[in-house]
Amino acid sequence: MKQAWQSQWVLQARFLARMSPCVRGKVGSFIVDARNNPVSAGFNGPPRGACGELCGGATCDRVTQGIESGTSTEVGCHHAEQNALMNALHKGVSVAGCALVATTPPCLGCARLIHHAGVSLVVVPEGSRYDERGVEYLARNGVTVRYLAENTGEW
Repeated sequence: MKQAWQSQWVLQARFLARMSPCVRGKVGSFIVDARNNPVSAGFNGPPRGACGELCGGATCDRVTQGIESGTSTEVGCHHAEQNALMNALHKGVSVAGCALVATTPPCLGCARLIHHAGVSLVVVPEGSRYDERGVEYLARNGVTVRYLAENTGEW
């Protein structure tokens, strides 16, 4: 995927992130195939068909419990990357060889799913550091991670 398109998909992911009902942080993600076609998308939020309220409703249980970002990911909503992967699976669409574009680097749990699904490239905005364990896992397992610089005119 060309760099200019990567930048455009990050912008789209940021726009999609605004749909998240999460009170703690809004994340968006797109999965794009080798021909630059969107395969799937997702934002962090509750399971499909759930009430739409996360954890404690107006307050996030992760905040209430003092859980640091990138840790104890079993508490809270489904991550944007998880939702994008599951939305593709729900439609019976393979993501092998695709790129996943997200507004933040993936946590370790999402990184494991991304790798196992066969995604070959992960693109995130530079300066959007999160829990580095996910990026380290992807790099160790042959998935390219690209940080896009925002101040280079690519945006």
